[in-house]
Amino acid sequence: MKECSVLEIKQIFTCYNNPKGNADTERVIRTIKEDLIWIKEWESPSQLKDELKAWIVRYNTDFPHSSLHYKTPEQFEKEHLSCTTKFAA
Repeated sequence: MKECSVLEIKQIFTCYNNPKGNADTERVIRTIKEDLIWIKEWESPSQLKDELKAWIVRYNTDFPHSSLHYKTPEQFEKEHLSCTTKFAA
Protein backbone atom coordinates (compact mmCIF):
# COMPACT_ATOMS: atom_id res chain seq x y z
CA MET A 1 0.00 0.00 0.00
CA LYS A 2 2.86 2.36 0.79
CA GLU A 3 4.46 1.86 -2.64
CA CYS A 4 1.15 2.51 -4.40
CA SER A 5 0.77 5.70 -2.40
CA VAL A 6 4.27 6.86 -3.37
CA LEU A 7 3.55 6.10 -7.05
CA GLU A 8 0.15 7.81 -6.78
CA ILE A 9 -1.68 4.62 -7.68
CA LYS A 10 -5.23 4.52 -6.39
CA GLN A 11 -6.03 1.09 -5.00
CA ILE A 12 -9.57 -0.22 -5.31
CA PHE A 13 -10.63 -3.38 -3.53
CA THR A 14 -13.45 -5.73 -4.53
CA CYS A 15 -16.11 -6.90 -2.14
CA TYR A 16 -15.39 -10.16 -0.35
CA ASN A 17 -18.61 -11.62 -1.75
CA ASN A 18 -17.75 -10.91 -5.41
CA PRO A 19 -15.53 -13.75 -6.63
CA LYS A 20 -15.95 -12.77 -10.30
CA GLY A 21 -14.56 -9.31 -9.56
CA ASN A 22 -11.24 -10.83 -8.57
CA ALA A 23 -11.08 -12.89 -11.78
CA ASP A 24 -11.72 -9.78 -13.89
CA THR A 25 -9.03 -7.88 -12.02
CA GLU A 26 -6.51 -10.71 -12.39
CA ARG A 27 -7.20 -10.87 -16.14
CA VAL A 28 -6.63 -7.17 -16.74
CA ILE A 29 -3.43 -7.30 -14.67
CA ARG A 30 -2.24 -10.21 -16.84
CA THR A 31 -3.03 -8.22 -19.99
CA ILE A 32 -1.03 -5.25 -18.68
CA LYS A 33 1.92 -7.53 -17.96
CA GLU A 34 1.78 -9.22 -21.38
CA ASP A 35 1.23 -6.04 -23.40
CA LEU A 36 3.46 -3.63 -21.50
CA ILE A 37 5.44 -4.74 -18.46
CA TRP A 38 7.20 -7.88 -19.69
CA ILE A 39 8.20 -6.62 -23.13
CA LYS A 40 10.47 -3.79 -22.07
CA GLU A 41 13.26 -2.93 -19.67
CA TRP A 42 12.15 0.09 -17.63
CA GLU A 43 14.67 2.76 -16.73
CA SER A 44 12.56 4.42 -14.04
CA PRO A 45 9.18 4.18 -12.31
CA SER A 46 8.16 7.48 -13.92
CA GLN A 47 8.82 6.07 -17.39
CA LEU A 48 6.59 3.09 -16.59
CA LYS A 49 3.94 5.40 -15.12
CA ASP A 50 3.85 7.55 -18.29
CA GLU A 51 3.68 4.57 -20.61
CA LEU A 52 1.03 2.89 -18.45
CA LYS A 53 -1.15 6.00 -18.75
CA ALA A 54 -0.79 5.87 -22.55
CA TRP A 55 -1.50 2.12 -22.56
CA ILE A 56 -4.72 2.65 -20.59
CA VAL A 57 -5.92 5.20 -23.15
CA ARG A 58 -5.15 2.78 -26.02
CA TYR A 59 -6.80 -0.12 -24.17
CA ASN A 60 -10.00 1.86 -23.66
CA THR A 61 -10.16 3.38 -27.13
CA ASP A 62 -8.52 0.90 -29.54
CA PHE A 63 -9.06 -2.58 -28.10
CA PRO A 64 -12.42 -4.26 -28.81
CA HIS A 65 -13.51 -6.80 -26.20
CA SER A 66 -15.49 -9.93 -26.97
CA SER A 67 -17.36 -9.51 -23.67
CA LEU A 68 -18.51 -6.07 -24.88
CA HIS A 69 -19.76 -7.44 -28.24
CA TYR A 70 -16.47 -6.43 -29.88
CA LYS A 71 -16.74 -2.80 -28.88
CA THR A 72 -14.05 -0.82 -27.14
CA PRO A 73 -14.69 0.07 -23.49
CA GLU A 74 -15.14 3.69 -24.56
CA GLN A 75 -17.74 2.78 -27.21
CA PHE A 76 -19.58 0.52 -24.79
CA GLU A 77 -19.67 3.17 -22.08
CA LYS A 78 -20.96 5.84 -24.48
CA GLU A 79 -23.76 3.55 -25.64
CA HIS A 80 -24.60 2.57 -22.06
CA LEU A 81 -24.70 6.19 -20.91
CA SER A 82 -26.81 7.10 -23.94
CA CYS A 83 -29.37 4.42 -23.08
CA THR A 84 -29.37 5.38 -19.39
CA THR A 85 -29.93 9.04 -20.25
CA LYS A 86 -32.89 8.18 -22.52
CA PHE A 87 -34.62 6.22 -19.73
CA ALA A 88 -33.92 8.90 -17.11
CA ALA A 89 -35.60 11.64 -19.13
